[in-house]
Amino acid sequence: MNTTKKTPAPRRRTTKPASAPPSCGTCDGTGETTTAVRVGRKRREIGATQTALCSDCFGTGTA
Repeated sequence: MNTTKKTPAPRRRTTKPASAPPSCGTCDGTGETTTAVRVGRKRREIGATQTALCSDCFGTGTA
């Protein structure tokens, strides 16, 4: 009997994890910035702050 030789199965390779994009410098990766609240015609600051989306990364936290 004539036997044929089988080719070996290809080796499986592990996938490398995707590298994380650099975090935004303005919001430190949180996606939000805080600003002081100003009121009145003279724009005086009161003791409160408000949060908003980061204008550089639009809330994603990455640059």
